[in-house]
Amino acid sequence: MVRRAAKGSSPSPGEAKYSVETYLTMLRRAKRSEQTIANYRKVLNSYAKFLNVPLDQVHHHLSVANLLKYADSRNQFSDYGTKNVLSILHRYFTVNGIQFDEMEYNAVRPKVEREHNDKPLELETLQKMMDLTDAHGRALLSFLVSTGCRPGETCEIRLSDVKGDMVTIRNEIAKGHHGGTVFLTVEAREYIDLWLRERDAWIKTNRARAVKLRAGPKPEPGEPDTRKLIVMPKNDQRLFALSYSSLAGIFSRLYDKVDGEQGKYHAKCTVHACRKYFRTQAALGGMHPDLVTGIMRQTGYLDSTYVRMTEEERRKQFHEHEAALYLTRADHRIQTGRLAEQERTITELTERLAQVEQIQQEKNTIRAARELVPREDIEKMVKEQVAAALASKK
Repeated sequence: MVRRAAKGSSPSPGEAKYSVETYLTMLRRAKRSEQTIANYRKVLNSYAKFLNVPLDQVHHHLSVANLLKYADSRNQFSDYGTKNVLSILHRYFTVNGIQFDEMEYNAVRPKVEREHNDKPLELETLQKMMDLTDAHGRALLSFLVSTGCRPGETCEIRLSDVKGDMVTIRNEIAKGHHGGTVFLTVEAREYIDLWLRERDAWIKTNRARAVKLRAGPKPEPGEPDTRKLIVMPKNDQRLFALSYSSLAGIFSRLYDKVDGEQGKYHAKCTVHACRKYFRTQAALGGMHPDLVTGIMRQTGYLDSTYVRMTEEERRKQFHEHEAALYLTRADHRIQTGRLAEQERTITELTERLAQVEQIQQEKNTIRAARELVPREDIEKMVKEQVAAALASKK
């Protein structure tokens, strides 16, 4: 029988089941994403610093009283951010045997309504950002807007996931393991092609810059720097060859140069705004809502149960309305998109015409064969065959 810790008490060293490293290892075995595990580590490290204890000793200092003090210390942070942090800590406490009464549970799992006061991305803002960045940045921005992908998924897209104008979002990198297929506009495809020409040189330069870089925030003055050195992959197969933090940093720096409006706790616009831009502009541009939610992989019960479209139908519908997602040279892009659609239509009609002509040719061949053999000979041949069949039966 496993003895549980008393309510609100700290378990003894023998009772604490999971150190921080063991807990994070179990999360990895449970197929949680690396970004999620990194977030958990960051929160637990923050709690360790508050207690002024080493991270590997946190599981010996778990108590509701300490958790409530930690929650009170976060007055400078947003209520929604604090809620997420306390939720992570509550899970860690629970698996280590800490019990919460009703009041304590409500205190560490407060009900908070998230305020959606972020600033919508506008086309003019995106165009200015495109003008200020390099081939890497233009490929990133056009990809995010074209596909509606989450930033975390974008960082994990491999070169092999891109097939022409179609991109596969693998289940292991997708939120909730809900992968699928997204599409590239003509514009995004062009910018990615330009980026791929410079990709190897960019990776080589970036690797040289990262020789002495360390992961994580800088330590306070006087504290030892225990951060790990950043190790770049030797054979990086990621399309954009960067991490989530690097992607967020690129977007933030560009946005700060163009607009830079700040909210109470952070910038009014983050890289996730590209996904919101896709949802809004795709729908306004004429894409069917079922197609948009399907591409974003946010389908509910009715969509997942009753909406059925082939991959080719989804692709065709997307390209018909992709002009709404163009960022640069809009007039030229619209004309190009229409021309591409006309070319696809011509190709389909040409294939159908070839099929009709083949059928007609076969009919003409049969008709010509009938005309070469006189009708009397055909009747005579049939009678002989019938007579031979009757004779064989006798």
